Amino acid sequence: MDSATGAAARLALLDADTDVSVARRVYDEWAPTYDGEDVAALMGHRTAAHVADRVLALVRPDTEVLDAGCGTGLVGAELAVRGFRSIDGLDLSPGMLRRARRRGVYHDLGPADLRVSTPGASGKFGVLTCVGALAPGHLGPGALVGLVRVLRPGGFLVATVAEDAWMAGGYDRALGRLTADGYAEVVEDGADGDGPGRLLVLEAREVPGPGRSVIWIP
Repeated sequence: MDSATGAAARLALLDADTDVSVARRVYDEWAPTYDGEDVAALMGHRTAAHVADRVLALVRPDTEVLDAGCGTGLVGAELAVRGFRSIDGLDLSPGMLRRARRRGVYHDLGPADLRVSTPGASGKFGVLTCVGALAPGHLGPGALVGLVRVLRPGGFLVATVAEDAWMAGGYDRALGRLTADGYAEVVEDGADGDGPGRLLVLEAREVPGPGRSVIWIP
């Protein structure tokens, strides 16, 4: 089995009803060879380098970044090359986190089931990246609210979504609800001809009311 076939076979094991323990095992076993496979092309989304370039165009390199679904740390490595130094990472897979830690570019790394919520202080980060995790068998559209929750007002969510999953997976509808409720404003939500899939850029907004702006909705 060649590497491309191996990656496709692993992704085929994951669907919307995949138990979290199965997903964790798939990625733990995949971690040693993950970086040698063109997973972005296979899943139909932008590369880590493309996302890092977009982040640099939005904010200064001294901005605090959370890399949600960080995997082996491909996004963190690209951000570090561009001068970012305050980068935290979260991922479901301990195996992936071990690989990310070896890069030496993350300030903090920790395990998290982002399907349930995004752990961390509300309103802490200036940027949250999510590359490859908003996909069938990974994070459903309901995860968007949790991702925005940890952004400070005016902070940016920069995420990739494959084109075929955008409507079929309900990400378009979730985005509509998120913006209609005033939690975020769309900066960019479509294909720009500069790569596969959609590059989603949202700006978190302040929501009137007691406590932190973005309210978690189960």
